[in-house]
Amino acid sequence: MRPLVERAGHTEGIMTPIRLAWANLVHKRTRTLIAAAGVAFAVVLVFMELGMLGGVGRTATMLYDKLQFDLLITSSEYLDLSRAPEFPRTRLAQARVEDVADVLPVSFGAAGWRAPRQESLFGGSEPGGQLSINIVAAPPDQLAKAFVTGSSGVFASEEEAARAGVKLKRLDTFLLDRRSKPDFGDVARLQNLPPDGREGEAVRVNGQRASVVGGFDLGTGFSWNGMLLTSEETYAQFAARPRDVVHFGLVQLKPGTDPVAVQKQLRAILPPDVKIYTRPEINAAERNYWLRLTSIGQFLLVAVVLAIVVGVIFVYQMMAADIRNMLPEYATVKALGYRPPYLTGVVLWQAVLLAVFGYVPGFVAALGLYFVASNYGGIPTAMTLETAVGVLALTCSMCLASGLLAVRKVHTVDPADLF
Repeated sequence: MRPLVERAGHTEGIMTPIRLAWANLVHKRTRTLIAAAGVAFAVVLVFMELGMLGGVGRTATMLYDKLQFDLLITSSEYLDLSRAPEFPRTRLAQARVEDVADVLPVSFGAAGWRAPRQESLFGGSEPGGQLSINIVAAPPDQLAKAFVTGSSGVFASEEEAARAGVKLKRLDTFLLDRRSKPDFGDVARLQNLPPDGREGEAVRVNGQRASVVGGFDLGTGFSWNGMLLTSEETYAQFAARPRDVVHFGLVQLKPGTDPVAVQKQLRAILPPDVKIYTRPEINAAERNYWLRLTSIGQFLLVAVVLAIVVGVIFVYQMMAADIRNMLPEYATVKALGYRPPYLTGVVLWQAVLLAVFGYVPGFVAALGLYFVASNYGGIPTAMTLETAVGVLALTCSMCLASGLLAVRKVHTVDPADLF
């Protein structure tokens, strides 16, 4: 490993640290591939943990993202979506102040679900399993106002929402989320069940016979595996809830109205048994609960840190072994008069190049795993620019940290050891 002197006319150039680092990596391709594979493994781990962490944040606000509101009324004892106490329905009428266009009631809860008998792989049929499913209830004739419609909405259009509302006006009817886990059954099959089917051929919710009359699109995640949509009357009957209470009030303001100003006004008017959130506030509260106060969020945060530590240790071991094998060459460079900053630059550039070599295949592998997790695992992982850039920065930092730990061996080598 000698410095190269290139002459072109009267110009002289000495090999720079980055070129020498590249030469080292290219010279020992097998070791470089192993080190890059280790970096790629750590990159994939970080991507997956961050992807699932982002999925936790997205599923935490998934329902709120599909509801149309400027302000949200909840009980004063509200903690998170899974623990949303009821409050008197009269608060919705009291919230209809001057700048409020409408206030819609929404209820949310959990129920027991039993699908009808299914054909087994070996012939015959087997009874459907007992599962837990969530229910959201809203006025059937106002579904288009309560839920987001369009390509990324709960319904593809307002017309579809209106048709679904007509179906839900009949008692004992439900819509099943098409993105629910397969264990809950297929919407088309459940919709075609005969209304007078035998005991094992009917859908039951909380032990009562129910009818699936259509579907909607919401999605699953860490919060729930399946979702039903129904009317307030049906929800009250199946959940044995009084009809004079609700879980949420969707406050929709007139165009051009300041949500914060109306929030202050409602806080002064309404009794202390309710809270009023802006959309950013309720989203932040849900994400904070899932990311910081649940075991899932804490586990994923720790997993990200562990993935980085594993990457640092692996890269350090590879670089330290490479430096040990090339100590005579580094001693020669020092004997030729190159100062410690030059040697440090060689090692750190080598670390940066390893980071790039490992990041590229790790990024490609993560894209594939994100696709599988999102489409088959029910976890809404998504590759964002912030995630991609952040992991690249983490990878470079991880490799640079390993290089800084390993470069001490270069500085302690003595050229006298060559003789």
